[in-house]
Amino acid sequence: MIVKWGMMTTWDDTGAVPRAETWPGYVRRISGEATQAQIAERIGVGRLSVCNWLRGRTHPKAETVIAVARAFRRSPIEALIAACYLNSDEADEPIEIRASLQDVDAGELGAEVLRRLTSPQALSPAG
Repeated sequence: MIVKWGMMTTWDDTGAVPRAETWPGYVRRISGEATQAQIAERIGVGRLSVCNWLRGRTHPKAETVIAVARAFRRSPIEALIAACYLNSDEADEPIEIRASLQDVDAGELGAEVLRRLTSPQALSPAG
């Protein structure tokens, strides 16, 4: 297997044509020699669910995909790409996460209010 641009690819039997790794293939690769029952127990789902994934009959929810990755100490992003919830281009995009105001202490909140009240935009008529 090779990794290119954050996307997992495997080679076909001829070694010539790259293709994206499937969810069943990903689960088999990261779980090694584990049985379906062992995989299921490790992530907290029924063995039949794992069986259906490996046969391509069903597809897990995104939350379960993340649980699989964490159970096998893999990146949740990698698993979401393998399960086709994300593509590799989306994984490379920067993200912004803002803290909840309830998580900000009073000093930080006061400083931010003061900064906003004294900014040029706040002082303008349209601000």
